[in-house]
Amino acid sequence: MSISVTEANYNDVLKLRQEVMYPDKNIDFVKLPDDDKGIHLGLFEDGTLISVVSIFMNKDRSVQFRKLATRKDMQGKGYGSILLKWLKDYANDVKLNRLWCNARIETLGFYKKAGFVETDEKFSRDGHDYVIVEISAN
Repeated sequence: MSISVTEANYNDVLKLRQEVMYPDKNIDFVKLPDDDKGIHLGLFEDGTLISVVSIFMNKDRSVQFRKLATRKDMQGKGYGSILLKWLKDYANDVKLNRLWCNARIETLGFYKKAGFVETDEKFSRDGHDYVIVEISAN
């Protein structure tokens, strides 16, 4: 078994985002307004796309990652954790100040287990409740 994290085809990223996060919506719904400014990564196992995430660099040397999604049939097997570890290693390697995301409340335990800290910033969007989680990257 060979696992790699590398840039992924944007259309494949959109398809996986939609299937996992918003299966009742069309593909345009999962497009982010600034997707053209992001880097779209995929975790591949033996060449098959399993998980995706998009990262966005900010001027304050922080990186926001968005739309972390793992195929439904592959969830709970550690793939999302591998992708998160890759992101944390990347943030440390390039000496970023902060790695953060808007986490759905129901996924908070996943992020806390990976070392992320819940902030006081909470909001609701598209029928989901979110909290910003972060980790100091240096």
